[in-house]
Amino acid sequence: MRAMTLAGWALATAGAGLLAGCGGMKDGHDQLVRTCITEGEVPETCSCIVDAMEAKLSADLFKRSAVAIAREKRPVGDYILSLSDEEKMQFFEAEQEMEKCELSATEGD
Repeated sequence: MRAMTLAGWALATAGAGLLAGCGGMKDGHDQLVRTCITEGEVPETCSCIVDAMEAKLSADLFKRSAVAIAREKRPVGDYILSLSDEEKMQFFEAEQEMEKCELSATEGD
């Protein structure tokens, strides 16, 4: 189901502990892509998802999201619920773009 894109990515990144120990990665985009890949999604899909986030989230929200999801290993769903309503709307808009990304078969569409 296409509506599961954000939820699928949230599940894929929920256990992203491997990235926290990697030194030298400073770019939030790369951190999020690598977190997504580490959890089993294909690189092209991860890049597509993170591109959508970067395009639709404010620069500040995108940076905070990279820290929370990739570095602090916070589950995406919990993180989004902690945001203001305005920031949640930004994620909703990002999800509309994420639906264009092709998830691998591991999600069970």
